[in-house]
Amino acid sequence: MEKFTDTFAEITRPLTKIACTMFVAFLVGGISCCFASEPTALEREQARIQWIAEHGQYQPNLTEPAKQEVLVYTEQKQAEINRTWSKQ
Repeated sequence: MEKFTDTFAEITRPLTKIACTMFVAFLVGGISCCFASEPTALEREQARIQWIAEHGQYQPNLTEPAKQEVLVYTEQKQAEINRTWSKQ
């Protein structure tokens, strides 16, 4: 009758290979899922055009520094929203 350590030594290598294979598969799948959900530049441009068509181009009476400030603020808020959604 074989000892437990002999049986364990025989099983360890295949189990390690299976675990590594599963880890790599989940890693690749997770990374591809993250990039698949990111909109392309064309999709972002189409969304921007659609927004302008529906709501107009920002506020027409803003000065150039005010426009820049609004864009920076919008980017910050969008980053906060993205972080919140990525945690869920």
